[in-house]
Amino acid sequence: MSQAKSAVESHAGERGFALILAILSLMLLTFLGLTLATTTSTELQIATNFRWAQQAQYNAEAGLEAARIVLSDGADKTNYWLTQLPTVRTVKWNPGAAPLPTGAATGRDYENAGCDSRGGVGYGRVLEEAGVRYENVSAFSGGTVNGAFTIWIRRPLSVFATGQFSDETRNDFLMVVSEGVAPYTGASDAFTRAHQAVRVLETRFGLSLNNVGNPCGLGKQQGQEGGSPMGENTNVCAPITAGATGSLAPVFGGAGAGTFDAK
Repeated sequence: MSQAKSAVESHAGERGFALILAILSLMLLTFLGLTLATTTSTELQIATNFRWAQQAQYNAEAGLEAARIVLSDGADKTNYWLTQLPTVRTVKWNPGAAPLPTGAATGRDYENAGCDSRGGVGYGRVLEEAGVRYENVSAFSGGTVNGAFTIWIRRPLSVFATGQFSDETRNDFLMVVSEGVAPYTGASDAFTRAHQAVRVLETRFGLSLNNVGNPCGLGKQQGQEGGSPMGENTNVCAPITAGATGSLAPVFGGAGAGTFDAK
């Protein structure tokens, strides 16, 4: 009798253990589920950030190509890029100098001028051509951009042995800075801008103008100028003349040059 009572009391002390075990198991499974959800969310965010970073890079490259087209179309054969570039600063300045004056009166709207250690140069002046301002451009030349780009231009800098800077005075060279952003859905607030991917590319453009057409005139016979049949002293503008004193005489030997049909 006493043994049976002891067994009942022993089992009575184990009551509720299964519930506790079930609760602990549920907590463990919940913890694992939350961990997996957090990991998945983090990986998704990483993939999204990488996607927008790559897109911002492509947008910056698109901005450079757009700048090449716009600047090529807007160049002047006499003044080159004078109308697009800011006025030359005639004085030298030290690194870390005060930012450039900005506003319409100065013709300078330099981005990040106050943060530039080169003396307030910043990215440059926003490119404008034919009344179009290339800022936050989402479509160009019939194509759309998955995001946007902004194009700045400025004069290259000359560096002196003293460590001072000065503006390049030539108007046929300029620096182009293209900023690509993604995503972009229009004018945004500070929070949206803070969560955009941004890529900035800078390069130097030089202008080279070529004459269109044949400068010597079309329909004229022209050829070698010189005294050798090997092709030295080639001049595409030299007229071909026959006879003992013509341009063919050194090649064919005096009077042996003869005549030719000019048809």
